[in-house]
Amino acid sequence: MNVDDTIVAISSPPGAAPRGIVRLTGRKSFLIVDGLFEADWPDAADSGPGPRHRAGSIAVGPSRLPAAIYQFYAPRSYTRQDVVEIHLLGAPGVLAMVVEACLAGGARRAEPGEFTARAYLAGTMDLTQVHGVAGMIAAGSDLQLQAAERLLHGGLSRAATVAREDLADLLSLIEGALDFADEPIEFIQPAELRTRLAKTLAALASTRAAGLRAERWGRLPHVLLAGPPNVGKSSLLNRLSGMDRAICAPLAGTTRDVLSAPVCLGDMDCMLVDVAGLAAAQGDVEAKSQAAAKRAMAQADLLLQVVDAADADGMGHGSAVAHFDVPVIVVVNKIDRINQERRMELVERIAAATAAPVCSTSALCGEGCEQLKALIQRQFQDRSANIDDQAIALMAEHSEALHDAIGALRRAIALAEGCADTLNDADLVAIDLHAAADALGTLVGREQTEDLLGRIFARFCVGK
Repeated sequence: MNVDDTIVAISSPPGAAPRGIVRLTGRKSFLIVDGLFEADWPDAADSGPGPRHRAGSIAVGPSRLPAAIYQFYAPRSYTRQDVVEIHLLGAPGVLAMVVEACLAGGARRAEPGEFTARAYLAGTMDLTQVHGVAGMIAAGSDLQLQAAERLLHGGLSRAATVAREDLADLLSLIEGALDFADEPIEFIQPAELRTRLAKTLAALASTRAAGLRAERWGRLPHVLLAGPPNVGKSSLLNRLSGMDRAICAPLAGTTRDVLSAPVCLGDMDCMLVDVAGLAAAQGDVEAKSQAAAKRAMAQADLLLQVVDAADADGMGHGSAVAHFDVPVIVVVNKIDRINQERRMELVERIAAATAAPVCSTSALCGEGCEQLKALIQRQFQDRSANIDDQAIALMAEHSEALHDAIGALRRAIALAEGCADTLNDADLVAIDLHAAADALGTLVGREQTEDLLGRIFARFCVGK
């Protein structure tokens, strides 16, 4: 990549629009545009060092079309070079003709991501911020856009930098102890090392978990029906979705695969997911269905733990709600089989024994199903508030690097676990801390190769 060339590309989204943008950067940018542009009036900023705006017309074949140009002077620009944006009618053919005119004037076509690559090479951003730009371009929802914006503004970079600094401090103490192994000097106690490593590990795990949450914001929230076989999960799927999506039968284990159906919740929708009932697997087929159910649970945003009203005496007496990492609603189903007094007593007892909301339903009659929908909607109505938890849009490289760093820290903690006053295997601990630091270095561009950089920027669209 030759960063001295002047490059040009269409930087507005593909397709027709009221306005389109052609962008240039490089030493000849101003000269090329001046050859195409006729200004009607100059802006007062012409004489100053800041951006310059001019309105006028630009030559497009034999015609001249209304246009505006915005000039950004080096080094106060995105690429730290002279940058020009030409704003005009967003017709694809018109924009292509402007690009051809710029090429004739001495520019060359930009490679994918070359504008952002020049910004990175000029030191205006690190690789996590580069990924933030890519994330903003690819965002499919407002929440994903905000998560990518956090990445662009250095959220991941700061977390990685703080963790690397902590590890560097610990490494200096551990390697100091190795250098003076024959001296009666303790640079760091194993207990203090474990505490500090656990703190760093928790911070990195939280960052990775926030990224996984951000991944889900581009899709409908997934609500999974969980519970033992034959409690009416499939009947609830059909009743809540209004379609015969699942086969229902009195025989336990009817559902073997993962089934899903959209459900309207007032002004929002969710995806309701039905899986095999959790029970001891009998044979290969059931083992596979149980594995599929557990994978679906890992992707769920909310779990409906369904219990049979006629067989729920154990709830609230030590076998209440199983532990999950996502919110849970307990659904007492088949209430048509018990009387009103029994229903109230059962719901009150389960609610007292668990921290989860409880709703009673009859999938057969439809009783309580609208209340359940309202309860699900209430669980998601503040979903956008999750953006306040510093969630960021992780790329595959980020997740892999965080996974490697977390794994190395866990190994180091395990090595220090059995130590009382003296750190045994300090050399192995140091190796793991170096591995964690190196993995974090890939997040901010400290450990990058030219080949890896090429793969990263190749994902960008031309013009960014």
